[in-house]
Amino acid sequence: MTGPEMSERMEPLRRPRVGEMIVYTLFSGNVRACRVTAVHDDVKNGYPGFDGITSGGMSCWGYDDQATAYPVIKEVDIG
Repeated sequence: MTGPEMSERMEPLRRPRVGEMIVYTLFSGNVRACRVTAVHDDVKNGYPGFDGITSGGMSCWGYDDQATAYPVIKEVDIG
């Protein structure tokens, strides 16, 4: 299976960042969480994406627009 055509790809909300935990939707409809290990301008078929590793140690990759959840960073006032 190849990636969807350019006209079918959505613009991602933002690029994943190395070291953060993200959730993304697989083409099967299942979701997976992983820690991002690398980001690429061309992960496959000319589209931007990421490499990651799951909590079980499995290597994975995805397109940027498959990411559905990013970490929520809250401002903390220490004082």
